[in-house]
Amino acid sequence: MIEQPFFTQFLKASNWLTLVGLILLLIGLWILKRLKAQKVSFSKRMVIGLVIGLIIGVGIDLAGSGTPLYNDFARMEIATWYSLLGSGFLKLVQLLAVPVVFLSIIQVVTQAEAKTIKSLTGKTFATLLGTTAISALVGILVVKLYRLNGADFAGDLTPEKVGRMSELSAQSFPEFFVNLIPNNIFAVMGDNGSIVSVVIIAGLFASAIRFLKVKKPEQVAPVVALFDSLRVTVNSVLTNIIKLMPYGVVALIANTIIANGIQAIVGMLGFIAALYTGVVIMLVVYCFILLAIGVNPLTFYKKAYTTMIFAFSSRSSVGTLPYTMETLEEKLGVSNETGKFVATLGTSVGMNGCAGVFPAMLGVLIASAVGTEMNIAFYVLVVLVVTIGSIGIAGVPGTATVAATVTLNGLGYGAAVSSIGAIFGVDPIVDMGRTMLNVTGNMVSAIIVDKSEGRFNRDLYNS
Repeated sequence: MIEQPFFTQFLKASNWLTLVGLILLLIGLWILKRLKAQKVSFSKRMVIGLVIGLIIGVGIDLAGSGTPLYNDFARMEIATWYSLLGSGFLKLVQLLAVPVVFLSIIQVVTQAEAKTIKSLTGKTFATLLGTTAISALVGILVVKLYRLNGADFAGDLTPEKVGRMSELSAQSFPEFFVNLIPNNIFAVMGDNGSIVSVVIIAGLFASAIRFLKVKKPEQVAPVVALFDSLRVTVNSVLTNIIKLMPYGVVALIANTIIANGIQAIVGMLGFIAALYTGVVIMLVVYCFILLAIGVNPLTFYKKAYTTMIFAFSSRSSVGTLPYTMETLEEKLGVSNETGKFVATLGTSVGMNGCAGVFPAMLGVLIASAVGTEMNIAFYVLVVLVVTIGSIGIAGVPGTATVAATVTLNGLGYGAAVSSIGAIFGVDPIVDMGRTMLNVTGNMVSAIIVDKSEGRFNRDLYNS
């Protein structure tokens, strides 16, 4: 190992294990580049990138975890370099999240009929919240299935997380929603965590444009043309960024494993297994829902799995939003209006993983840790609080912490969150499954709403 500050602090490459990690990453990227040159499809390269990332992450951690050199230096250095590619790619996608949301809402509201907007809004909220209620029930079920007890997950939280959760716990239900109403348009547009506020601003602008298109069409025409041009430009930039997805997936997956360590994962295996069981159960539930409306679920998963993989890797519903809308409209036969509207609202309302399964599990775990009587009334309360609390939760990494805090506060356990602090130590691992479930539920809801509106393109879906 080279102990000079240039290598340990600036270059972050002070030992041979770090160099091995970098070489493995470069080999993985080279493989994907070769596959692209051989015209292997984008979706297959996404899956291969996921597998390569898992192999690199698990391989490096298994080989190095027993050595002080790896634990003290190499792990951090490798994670830093992998973040350069993985987190760097994710930031590029998130860069466009706010403009995509803003421009999509404006397009839908200004082009759709007033009756259509009212119908879309009601059906979207009903579907998203309905699937969230089901996911909350699944969260309760898996805790009971695995016989988990909150006392087994005691652990310390970081001071930053304690401060954030304490701040949220101090807010009443009305105060939480008041904070979603924007008071500074520029601050909102610069924050991916304020998606609900962006939707509100877009709705206000779109309503004004609808009115002015009738009253003062010539004066508002330049604004309409500007927004339309911006939307086309943003979509073009996004297309170029999405082409890099397979490479970003390799680094994101490998870094998640390396940064957290397999030992930490093994120590929380019970909770991780329970949550992913809940994810699988919900994926099966979606099959029955799709069958109930006359849609083939196998076709859905065949066409949606690339988007699901990206959501799994990126851990960001908002970051996945542009690709979600593209998949809905170009592969799953959902109309432009419905796809943009449901997909956008679904990043902040009724997220089945982060704001459904996960907070319901935590509510039951803390209740068991503090000795609360488990009965039907308590479970109904959990479902109710989780469903209502899922409104207004932005789909960015760390969202589940907010959703969990809102739920625990609603159940009266806001001060007892440290009883299960160890769960947040493996949050990136479980967050991948939660985000995938968010996005999948979002796409299923879009199909349900579009079919009920009579605009669903079954021929495109089955093609």
